[in-house]
Amino acid sequence: MFPLATLEAAIRDEITSAINDRPTERGAWEPEVDSLIMVRVVLRVEEEIALDLPDDVMPQGGFDGVDDCVAAVVAVCRDLWAAKQPVTEKV
Repeated sequence: MFPLATLEAAIRDEITSAINDRPTERGAWEPEVDSLIMVRVVLRVEEEIALDLPDDVMPQGGFDGVDDCVAAVVAVCRDLWAAKQPVTEKV
């Protein structure tokens, strides 16, 4: 079964940690979830649910909000998860 709750919690936790670890506050023009944060998110997701995420999981320019990031990463993970599941024939 797809670990939706675990995945969403891990993504949100990693984003929060990354934001708190920033040496300076982000500028108003910067995306809320930028490429540096996404590197941490991708590594965490790959560790949590053993999926290799594609390089294009983050759109150019980042994500304007955490919810947008979570939804996009979960969608990619759900597709990858489904593709890895064994195919069973129904008789």
